[in-house]
Amino acid sequence: MKKVFAAVLVAALVLTAMVIPSFALEHNNGDTTEVAINTTDFALSFDTFYLDGVSHMEMGWGDDGGANAKLTANKVTGSHENLTVRGWMGLKNADIVSVGYKLNGGEPVFDEGFKREAEGPVINAGGEMRMEVLVPLNAGTDPQLITIVAKGDDDVVYEAIEFSINGQYGESAPVDPNAKTFNNVAIVDNGGGAIGTWINANKDTAYVEFTTAGAFKGIALGIYWASNPAGTGPKADWTCELYKFAYNVENTLAQAPVKSTSVTSDADNNPVFSFDLGEEMAAGTYIVKFTITNPEYTEEIGGETKSPYLVLPKIDNPDETKFKYFNDPFNIVLVAENVEGGLFAANPEDTDVPSQPDTQPETQPQTGDAAVAMIAV
Repeated sequence: MKKVFAAVLVAALVLTAMVIPSFALEHNNGDTTEVAINTTDFALSFDTFYLDGVSHMEMGWGDDGGANAKLTANKVTGSHENLTVRGWMGLKNADIVSVGYKLNGGEPVFDEGFKREAEGPVINAGGEMRMEVLVPLNAGTDPQLITIVAKGDDDVVYEAIEFSINGQYGESAPVDPNAKTFNNVAIVDNGGGAIGTWINANKDTAYVEFTTAGAFKGIALGIYWASNPAGTGPKADWTCELYKFAYNVENTLAQAPVKSTSVTSDADNNPVFSFDLGEEMAAGTYIVKFTITNPEYTEEIGGETKSPYLVLPKIDNPDETKFKYFNDPFNIVLVAENVEGGLFAANPEDTDVPSQPDTQPETQPQTGDAAVAMIAV
């Protein structure tokens, strides 16, 4: 990933004197360390965060995309020279004339260099432009409030994205003693390592069973490959499904998944996979299963008959008391609660399950029952 480097902001930057935001950004419980986004006036996406020219990917915060969640989960501390916000935006009821920033609630600063041309998919999603806004920071470590803004052709300056670094800006947010903090937790902390757990027509699924000591709210793959219609195979259709463990693997997978998402991959160049579950999943035992849903489909490519495939980040099973696999072991990343002693817990006896599946009687036959049955025979 190409780094965004600091640049000297010249005197040609334009200041706007009459600032009348049409929408004041509100933060959850007043906590400005979480990213607030204006979805009332904008269609927008905050994709990438850079600190002193280093991307959040290079800082180990996960793949490109969804930088608002990553910045909320990974608080910025220390003294820094600049940060960059990259993504795309479009105003719903006006056209964007210029894009810029405010620092600590001051006057907005605009620069034509912050704007980038938008391509088809961005335009179809409501975006007028891509943005790459470079914000110079104060040398100190006091909390600083960053607001990304856009001026419309209606002469209104709209606040789009806002967050603070180095702590809560302004009034302190209420402290919830029971609040959880979340971060990316991988089965193995190596970003996935090698590529090699194959899912295709020969073996169309792979899953891992695990137990967590805390809650989690997202699933990601640090890296994966899929068939490429340019030469290696048709587009791969696949699903990621999350199951709450119940009695045994067979009974668990016979139930409906508690969460699922479908993906169509058409390239083998490590596309991003990040699955926001939409809610916290309580600590317990789960199965995450990946399945190719079009394994029998074939296409003639380069004179050969080829079928789709998905390749997960292969690893060696680090602990058989914590992770049980079907197919070769592979790595996943959970957006999970920070838990003292580690997120993944041993559960060799599957104790975090009902004593019987729904399809079985509530009690097993006892010795007396067996004796009665034998006498009857």
